[in-house]
Amino acid sequence: MYSTYFHEHELFIDSARRFMAEEFAPHVSEWERAGNFPNSVFKRLGEHGFLGLLVSEEYGGTAADYRLAGAWCETFGELRAHGLCVGVNMHSVVVMHALDNLGTKEAKRRFLPGAVAGDLIGAYAFTEPGVGSDLANMRTRADFNGKNWVINGTKTFITNGARADFALVMARTDLSAGYAGFTTFVVDTKSPGFKVTRKLDKLGWRSSDTAELFFDGVEVSPECVLGQVGEGWIQGANNLNWERLMLSLTALGGARSVYRDSVRYSQDRSAFGKKLGEFDYWRGVLTQMYQKIVLNEALLHHALDLVQNNAPQARAIVSVAKRQVSADALWIADQAIQLHGGYGYTTEFSAERWWRDLRLMPIGGGTSEIMANVVRKELGF
Repeated sequence: MYSTYFHEHELFIDSARRFMAEEFAPHVSEWERAGNFPNSVFKRLGEHGFLGLLVSEEYGGTAADYRLAGAWCETFGELRAHGLCVGVNMHSVVVMHALDNLGTKEAKRRFLPGAVAGDLIGAYAFTEPGVGSDLANMRTRADFNGKNWVINGTKTFITNGARADFALVMARTDLSAGYAGFTTFVVDTKSPGFKVTRKLDKLGWRSSDTAELFFDGVEVSPECVLGQVGEGWIQGANNLNWERLMLSLTALGGARSVYRDSVRYSQDRSAFGKKLGEFDYWRGVLTQMYQKIVLNEALLHHALDLVQNNAPQARAIVSVAKRQVSADALWIADQAIQLHGGYGYTTEFSAERWWRDLRLMPIGGGTSEIMANVVRKELGF
């Protein structure tokens, strides 16, 4: 495996794999059938120090770097429950990271220690109905009443939306200011006027809670502005870049598990008097799977290295990586279903769930089409 991880990262990966095998793997099918995983998952992760990797020690975090967080995302992605993986990671390495970097001391003291411990759960609320990835047409408004900001609007496709104790919410604060007219707020979901209007039923990520949220005159104090008023757009772009890398690393972990499951099945399953893995065709497919994984490892670790070093080309390379890794992971999952034949279309084997979960990767965090546009803009044409 190509890797930019060091020895300490490899030790961390081994520890994380053992923890997931013991704590989560025996339960993921049950949680998938239930359409949810328990909040106690966050608590267990907090107790074992797996939350708060990118949070300052002052608030109970590890103060690790992107490389360790990347190792976590990639390893966690090997678990056959990407709804669980992304639900946890949106809270732990996206929401908490943004709050730690940009929040006021008051907001950080209020939310971060509980979030690191797994007692409080966070969500990121950008996307809106009818707008999708076109954030420039966001309709959610926040108006200052002389004392507090008052938020009105709707958000959808929000991971952890139904269970969140707090959410980072982007809203328009100045319609005449263009990209400088967006601001992000830290919203306590117990605030009057906040409502979860529905929980979305999905093709995959079934154990993940994905919700639509409604804000009806929700008041937020100035201490809960993330960064400065008017900085929401650039914050969102930066946070999305890391979120996209997180999702891509998760997809890589999933693709690796699909490949391993496929190799095992090809060695166990017989047809026409010999193992599937002895047929030239399936040997070729398995070789292609391995080749794609190796190439994606190299691409993603290059992107991770650029993000770690805050390199100017990081945004373009992360977008390239997300587009490529998402497509390859989905291809690998699709071939795994074909390898399993009729069994691949049943829930008896892992292939169908992997396909359903990995199918969201070319959509979530910005579609593959948007990734192509980002790359073109970064290249100047």
